Amino acid sequence: MHLSSRTPLVLALVLAGCDLGILDPILTSGHSGDDSESGAPAMTSTGTSDTTGFSSETCTTCDSATEAVFVVPPDPPPACDVYAQDCPSGFKCSAEGPPPLGSDNITCSPIVPEPDQAGESCQRLVQGHLGPDTCDLGLFCDDVDPQTGTGTCAVICQGSDQQPLCGAAEECLGYHQMPLCVPHCDPLLQDCPAGDSCQYAGVDFVCLEVSDLPANQLFEGCGGDWSCAPGLSCVDGGAATECVLSVEGPGCCSPYCDLSAPACPGVGQQCRPYYEPGEAPSGLENVGVCALP
Repeated sequence: MHLSSRTPLVLALVLAGCDLGILDPILTSGHSGDDSESGAPAMTSTGTSDTTGFSSETCTTCDSATEAVFVVPPDPPPACDVYAQDCPSGFKCSAEGPPPLGSDNITCSPIVPEPDQAGESCQRLVQGHLGPDTCDLGLFCDDVDPQTGTGTCAVICQGSDQQPLCGAAEECLGYHQMPLCVPHCDPLLQDCPAGDSCQYAGVDFVCLEVSDLPANQLFEGCGGDWSCAPGLSCVDGGAATECVLSVEGPGCCSPYCDLSAPACPGVGQQCRPYYEPGEAPSGLENVGVCALP
């Protein structure tokens, strides 16, 4: 699943990350690194209020030569709550307008007559926009083909951003302002719908779209699981002597493997545990990834 406007780093996961096993993969959820000496100057912020009553952040650079001050206005609050679906009757809280997705895109959108249901094909009604769409209350048209505007109705998480709720076989994955329930999966079986791959997402594995096409194949360089073909994990570039690194990132696409029946394609590779002992979710205790010892 994906929002058509997303890049891999747009995923602001509702899930909390955890330490992995002996070999740490390149996380699909993205990361934010510390500022380096060659990067942007460090910034401090203090809260202020303007005459409208909205708070803003005053950011001051550490450049003593200019002492530049930048006022960054806050994001506008969303018009409704996607978790609570608190819009008037006949409307749903969803995303509309052009990407990128932000709080100003979240609004009460009219529900079309005879709307599409969860898992059914749907249509975005304005080409190139996030919505409105033809899905019913509590649903969002996702996995949209940019050429046809056709996608699939995905379930919006319920509860709250602090305690998101989905079905027993699903996880709430937050796409910034539009959190969606995505199905759990088994990386050894790759039991996801066509076009998706079983990718690590903080704790468990969920079905997500392979966003880089054509997908990177065995031992090709990568920047995250989203760029590897199904069945492959983006792990450290030293996972195999056959790895050919690229400008996409420091990783290498290496296959998942079954610890109970280990088999790996690379010279000298071993099937190494994906999780630390005792930390694997139920049913995923045998998941490994091929890497050099």
